[in-house]
Amino acid sequence: MLAGALIVVQLALRGYVLARGGFYWDDVAFIGRAADPLTSPQLWWADYDGHLMPGALLTAGVLTAVAPLSWPAAAASLLVLQAAASVAVLRTLVVLVGRRLVVLVALVFYLFSPLTLPAFAWWAAGLNALPMQIGLAVAVAETVRFVRTRRPVAFGLALAGYLGGLMFFEKALVVPFVAFTVVVLARVVRGHPAPVLGPLRRGAPLWGAFGALTGAWLVVYALTARPRPGDHTVWFTGHALSRSLHSVFAPAALGGPWSWFRVNPGPPVVVPNPVVTAFGVVVVVGALAATAWCAPRALIAWGAAGGYFVISLAPVYWLRSSALSSLLLPLSLRYFPDFAVVLAFAAALVATARVRPAALRRPRLPGPAAWSPRLLTPVAVAVTAAFVVSGTVSTVRFAPVWNANPTAAYLAQIRAGARAYAGRTMLDQELSGGIVSALAYPDNLLSRLLARYRPGPDLRQYAPEPTVVDRAGRFVAGRVTRVRSVQPGPIPGCGFRVDDHLPTTLAYDGPLNFWDWVLQLNYLASGPGRITLTQDGIGLATTVPVTRGPHTEYVRVSGAGYGLRAHALTRGLIVCVSGGPVGLLVPASIPGR
Repeated sequence: MLAGALIVVQLALRGYVLARGGFYWDDVAFIGRAADPLTSPQLWWADYDGHLMPGALLTAGVLTAVAPLSWPAAAASLLVLQAAASVAVLRTLVVLVGRRLVVLVALVFYLFSPLTLPAFAWWAAGLNALPMQIGLAVAVAETVRFVRTRRPVAFGLALAGYLGGLMFFEKALVVPFVAFTVVVLARVVRGHPAPVLGPLRRGAPLWGAFGALTGAWLVVYALTARPRPGDHTVWFTGHALSRSLHSVFAPAALGGPWSWFRVNPGPPVVVPNPVVTAFGVVVVVGALAATAWCAPRALIAWGAAGGYFVISLAPVYWLRSSALSSLLLPLSLRYFPDFAVVLAFAAALVATARVRPAALRRPRLPGPAAWSPRLLTPVAVAVTAAFVVSGTVSTVRFAPVWNANPTAAYLAQIRAGARAYAGRTMLDQELSGGIVSALAYPDNLLSRLLARYRPGPDLRQYAPEPTVVDRAGRFVAGRVTRVRSVQPGPIPGCGFRVDDHLPTTLAYDGPLNFWDWVLQLNYLASGPGRITLTQDGIGLATTVPVTRGPHTEYVRVSGAGYGLRAHALTRGLIVCVSGGPVGLLVPASIPGR
């Protein structure tokens, strides 16, 4: 009952954060990817920034199809996943320890530790981290049960938990190693004979199945995902690990950090505080000293958790290191949620360790070791309550910092503009670089963002008016900057003649580098029809419909070259093209050429 109440309190706090939040950065790219058909597996089994996470992408796609651009729907999915993760962790602790009050101490650390907070609040990160936490907890619990009972149900559930975690985050590859370590340590701390060989023999079928699944997944990952480019360095990895220890782990021992700051478009990060770090180190050292005094065998559980901390983070920092990497990376707390789960398991194992006889005798000298068992319960309750309060303060302070990002307001303007321009032909364009990275192309296109949203404009590679989405997300009148121009043309009164015979080159007044350019196409057509435009250097063809008489059309002509190859696709069509600017589509209110 008390554990259920604690989970409800956690969900209420997390709900408060979500109510003040919204979509952010990769969330927008996830929505854009949902423009692809949900029935095409190859679109979800694809690389995303070096990750293989078909479950996360498919979940985002389904939610976007059901409730496009709806933050309440996305927030609800995070709360459901968090509830499932919290229950799964609780169940695993009960499997390890039994129905004892010490379970609540370990559970409180998981529920209220800010280590899991930033990844939870960020939809894209939450769709990675939360299913992995669920899979990790389920796999560990069922592995322990299988080694104890050899029941086929536990075997199947352990594999299902592992596979479920892998579907959402390749970091779940650590699950079999954690599960095996927990099984062994549970015997070590209790002084069981053959702590390694026994589990190896009894769990042999499961270890083999874990190995086969791991091998298959690594093959799929190698064939699908692309490693991140960069000059990976030991220096950055070492400094990031050091900062993780003194600025993240030490405050986490107190239920911190308590201060956050943000510089958009980056995520919230911890404000390092030497005083908090010092107190955190004291708490950690105290916990280790108490463990060494009472149950020296249990130190191996803390050591295993520390090893997981380093081994799980070092590859991440190595792969993320480059000339542009910032040492603020560990302060975002994106890579720590699974460590909170592992640390909770370690705490449970420590609590079940065999106590050495000397620790049970009342010493002559006063001090912590002289406390009677009657004092241990109120002290544990006080410490746990203090941790809850500390974690709550950190969560409440995180909420306004998380809310201070422009994406929610930007998308609100996009939705309003889409309704206002419903049914009108509008030029497709990239979203603001402050909302989603240009590296997410083509998932950063307006057409993909609004693919599931109705009503909305008809977004194409051409449009009769230069409407543009400004940095605030508003649909405003635009214009084409003059980076280059199509020259007047050699034919008096016509310019360049485009017909259905040989292609005509609409020459620029200079070379044009590779980019996503927009052409202001001023033309006179002999009748209705279609023409194609292609950069003469490199680029894809754009088909443009034309109407009889003089008109202006705005056309996307991505690529590079010295001009455009134009050709009429309609038999007998003649189009005269006069000079027009080629450049960027910007709001008309912005001064410039």
